[in-house]
Amino acid sequence: MTPVTSLQRVLLVDDDKVTNLMHGRLIEHTGLIEEIDVVTDGVAALEYLNAKDAAGDPLPELILLDINMPRMDGFEFLENYAALPEQIRNASTLIIMLSTSVLRADHDRAEADPNVFAFVNKPVKSDDIVRFVEAYQERLAG
Repeated sequence: MTPVTSLQRVLLVDDDKVTNLMHGRLIEHTGLIEEIDVVTDGVAALEYLNAKDAAGDPLPELILLDINMPRMDGFEFLENYAALPEQIRNASTLIIMLSTSVLRADHDRAEADPNVFAFVNKPVKSDDIVRFVEAYQERLAG
């Protein structure tokens, strides 16, 4: 297994401020991700990705994406993400779908999307962050 080193950036996409705060602190505590950016819906996430690309700034290696949000939910984000230019839709970026949903249909829909690496129930745990960072590094190496 590849030794775990830190990632540069994660994007949290969730309208729940408490969840973003909790996930941000958890990520900081792991020491595995240097920068944490937060947006509150899918529209803002697409704007963020386009702005980062236009400025030549690094895109996030990891996106934690909630399902239920105002303006544009996680599934709508994924539909729009799939249409983004390839340089934004980086093949190594891991999108983790997050939810408190117990609906099997939500799990199945997320897992069927080729851009979704995993579906995880909230809240994310430290072990999840370590696993995501390892998976990202394996994807780059492989």
